[in-house]
Amino acid sequence: MSFPTVTPTSDTDRVLGQIERGEIRCGPDAAREIAARAQAAYGDAVWGPNPDDAAWADALASLNGDHSA
Repeated sequence: MSFPTVTPTSDTDRVLGQIERGEIRCGPDAAREIAARAQAAYGDAVWGPNPDDAAWADALASLNGDHSA
């Protein structure tokens, strides 16, 4: 009986593969969406007032399911 050869991959290769497959997101847009989600959940008391800019507005629209922005 033969078994397939398993080649270990580095953490970097594994994470880059996850990004390519869309399993995880990274970058400024993803960071804004995460921050918008935290802002919505915990409010100004924890995170301070939200920035007043277009990127933040887009992140909030995405969080609320409004993709027309």
